[in-house]
Amino acid sequence: MNVDFKILVFISAARNLNFTRAAKEMNISQPAVSKNIHELELQAGRNLFERTGRRIALTEAGQLFLDYAMRLTSVYETLNGELGLLDGVLLGELRLGASTTLSHYIIPDILAEFHLSFPSISLKVFHGNSRQVEELLLDKTIDLGVVEGLSDNPSMKYETFLKDEVVLVTRKGNPKVAGRDMLSPRQLSSLEYVLREEGSGTNDVIRKAVTTLGIEWQSLYVKVYLASTESIKNFLLKTDCFSFLSVHAITKELHNEELEIIEVDGLDIDRNFYFVRSHGVIGHLPETFRRFAYQRFVKNGVFHSED
Repeated sequence: MNVDFKILVFISAARNLNFTRAAKEMNISQPAVSKNIHELELQAGRNLFERTGRRIALTEAGQLFLDYAMRLTSVYETLNGELGLLDGVLLGELRLGASTTLSHYIIPDILAEFHLSFPSISLKVFHGNSRQVEELLLDKTIDLGVVEGLSDNPSMKYETFLKDEVVLVTRKGNPKVAGRDMLSPRQLSSLEYVLREEGSGTNDVIRKAVTTLGIEWQSLYVKVYLASTESIKNFLLKTDCFSFLSVHAITKELHNEELEIIEVDGLDIDRNFYFVRSHGVIGHLPETFRRFAYQRFVKNGVFHSED
């Protein structure tokens, strides 16, 4: 059972505040978006959008309509899930939000196994930083988030999912660390680094750990800042530079003996990945995925749920 298509078009237009982007998202023409919105406005007996030139904004009635439209889609999703359960089948669309490391190196494997176990569930994944994932939860674009850090948002409920460790890494055979089993904290200042762009949450974690060892963050010579972990790994493979990366992001390179972890005396950079959702009852599909993800990591000996 599906929500009236006009309502789905309205939700897309209200989120994007742009009919062109809504048309692309809904895979229809822009005139079709305008037509569906016009028909809804006729049924509602009032304008749902204010139009100023090429800009649109929700009217007070439009905001009210959006609130109820989101509730309606949630009810339909729950209903479809309940109907599927009557036949022992889970149906519907699961919408996840994931931050960078998780979306690239952890979530894809889980999603592949989840799809094989529940082929009737369609999957949609949104990417962004932790704050963006929270915003997607608040406007009900996603059902569940998986992020790398906590926030102080009281409307969010966080649950530890997976332990992570950020480690010092360089290319295998780097002559700058040849024959050394461990570096002292002081030796960190003699290395050249490639790190994520300034403002990265991972950099904040690294900065705190290094400072705890008595090393000034500014004393680390960062040769280049790059926008992604993949670009950092490629840079490391061709230089004698070092970086701090999640162990989950370098599994393949460690196995292929392309990169290696360099131990630093007293340096432990541990953090958690978290499931995050809005407070309240969680739906059948996100709850099924949450439990499946826990079981997947328990099976592989990586994580033990506290449940």
